[in-house]
Amino acid sequence: MNKIILIFILVTSFTYGQNQKINKDNPGTTKTDDYLEEDWRELSKHGQHVEAASELIFLSMSDSTRNKHADYWHIGQVYAFDNQYKKAVFYIKESMKGKSENDDEQFWWYYKGILAFLQKNKNELKKYYDLLEKNHTSYYSNNAKVLKRLFENFEEPYSQAFPK
Repeated sequence: MNKIILIFILVTSFTYGQNQKINKDNPGTTKTDDYLEEDWRELSKHGQHVEAASELIFLSMSDSTRNKHADYWHIGQVYAFDNQYKKAVFYIKESMKGKSENDDEQFWWYYKGILAFLQKNKNELKKYYDLLEKNHTSYYSNNAKVLKRLFENFEEPYSQAFPK
């Protein structure tokens, strides 16, 4: 009986610790992976974009089951907010590898419009803004608003042109 209890304690202790990470706010304690998932958003919200990108890169690289498309999109976004457009373009393009306009036409226009802004191509941005503005479903209405704001504020940095 004692052996069974001991085995149970060891197994539950081992499995509980598998999703724990060091808590940088309080060394010697841990937080769950959920903390890390939210951590990058908080970092970015507080202007710590490079740190947010680093968290996302870690999450993406350390977990093969994650949605790489979404992770790379968000990595690109946080680099864009930090005005590191070259890195932003790289990761945003990575997020769409294997995708085409046929997969989701409206998101494709949004993606191409974001790239056009980051690559400082106002004519391209206008092209994709017009396409999305004229043809979006209600699901993509916010994306159309983003491209409109980027177009209207083309000379501003991404962090200021992108709607809050």
